[in-house]
Order: sequence, then C-alpha cells, then structure tokens
Amino acid sequence: MVEFEYEPWSKIIVHEVVKYPLEHFLATHSIGVQAGGVGRPLNWSDGFVFVHKSMPPTEDIVREQIQGRLHWNALTYGTMEKYEEVIERPGRIRIPIIDLSHNAIFQKMAEWIKVNFEN
Repeated sequence: MVEFEYEPWSKIIVHEVVKYPLEHFLATHSIGVQAGGVGRPLNWSDGFVFVHKSMPPTEDIVREQIQGRLHWNALTYGTMEKYEEVIERPGRIRIPIIDLSHNAIFQKMAEWIKVNFEN
C-alpha cells in the first residue's frame, strides 16, 4: 500500500534579491518577442510580481532539499498592487501574470519582501 506524507519546506534561503521598477521588469520579459507575441510569464502574490530561480541540483543542494531547506539563487521582483491576468506591452506583446496568492509559501514570501526590502 502506498502512503503519502506532506512535508512542506522548513526554510527557503534566498541568495540574491533584486527589485526592478515595474516597467523595467515587464520590459525584460518581452525582450526578443515579436509584435503580437507572448512574453515570458511572471508570478504575482499580494502586491508583487516576481520570478525566482532555484540553485542547480548539485549533491549538496539535493542534501539540503531532503532536509527541508530550499535554495533560491535569485528572487527578482517589482511592485504591482493590483493583480492583472495579462499585461500588454508596446507592439501588442502580452505578458501573462500567474496569480500565486493562494499559495502559503508565496504569501509568506510577499510578507518577507515587505518587511525586509520595502521601506
């Protein structure tokens, strides 16, 4: 018989945090996209658009993950108070925005950003 167990991450360690003005952040996600195309998606939670990059799965990183610690190489974000499903850029380039505000990890991440990086 198969048994399932839920074991959430105990800690997320972020090695670099970079804030971009929203317009610049959106522009970086539409670079190289032809007019009328779709840019790379962004995530959104509680007033922030963001992307994060995990560390490569080296032996040490996998050991950390097994112990419940996740390492993000970088977290880049911008402020966007109101959620929008798609943002249109010049040239009719559309950037999808994924609403992750229902996820407890990303809710805590947004709170962490507000406390530690927003003055």
